[in-house]
Amino acid sequence: MKPPRVMRSQTVTLVMLAGAGAAAFGLAHVDPSQDEEDVLVYANPEACIAGRVRTEAECRSEYLTARAAYPESAPRYATMIDCEAHHGALHCLPGASVASSATGRFVPMMAGYVIGRRDDQDLDPQPLYDHAPKERTASGVGTGGGSSGGGYCTGWGGRVTTSSGGASSSARVASSAVRRVAFGGFGSTGRGFSSHGGSGHGSGG
Repeated sequence: MKPPRVMRSQTVTLVMLAGAGAAAFGLAHVDPSQDEEDVLVYANPEACIAGRVRTEAECRSEYLTARAAYPESAPRYATMIDCEAHHGALHCLPGASVASSATGRFVPMMAGYVIGRRDDQDLDPQPLYDHAPKERTASGVGTGGGSSGGGYCTGWGGRVTTSSGGASSSARVASSAVRRVAFGGFGSTGRGFSSHGGSGHGSGG
């Protein structure tokens, strides 16, 4: 009777391992950080209007939404040097000039805003900040977009880069760059946008 019991145990073990593998495979496919989506990046409403993808009213409304989120969603840094290290020289301001909650800190200037290319993306308009050109991508390749030449970033450090820059910039980026599904990078001080607002969680850097 012992051999059958051993065989049954081995069979159950194999089934459990197969199930775990399938679950892991499934999770990899639903992880939103692995998705990509098309976005539009503009420096201001006029650039959006010139792009002819949105109506004038939509361009202005979406810009105002991003601008309203800026004071509380901009990342905070302990010193001007820390801020400029991430966003470039002359791209930062004393926090008190942006929001009372940022008094004693330094924040990057709003350099533009990002919106979804399609309405069904349900992506809130978000402010963007210049990213210092000396900070390259993991592959070591320089990035386009952004007046600093280093591309753009969100308040929590998500990278948003465009291929051409200019008045009507489009990009395909990782969902994690524009949807706050993961934390990391310099953006440990970033704050949520719009209805996803939250408190800062770190001291910058």
